Amino acid sequence: MSVQRAKIAPTDAPAGERFFQALRDLRDPELLRQLDCTITELTTAVMETGGKGHLTLKVAVSKLGRDRQVGVKPTLSRSIPQEETRLKLLYADETGRFCLDDPAQGMLDFDAPRKVNVTSVEVAAEGEAPVKVKIN
Repeated sequence: MSVQRAKIAPTDAPAGERFFQALRDLRDPELLRQLDCTITELTTAVMETGGKGHLTLKVAVSKLGRDRQVGVKPTLSRSIPQEETRLKLLYADETGRFCLDDPAQGMLDFDAPRKVNVTSVEVAAEGEAPVKVKIN
């Protein structure tokens, strides 16, 4: 069974006119909003990261029933370049929690503050520095 294709007569319409008219005829403002947002997001990401990305609009057309009725299903896919993340060196303890220091290695607290309990203060005269301080 051979399929006869209709010849498309050249027109004076600007290039792309039929394509954009088809998008308008879909009457899908959400698709157009997604296209607007995605092209902006893609361009911004490419400028910021120097990476590459793509935006693909796939329009599936299928014949439905008899006559000239068709089903049109647009699908938008994209690949937005991401900023490269850096490797960070961490340790994992036995529970799987990340640690900045090796949990298997003991730590020495050279600069750790110590808690001091002052139990009494002796002052020689009011307003002067303490003479004696008792610490526990």
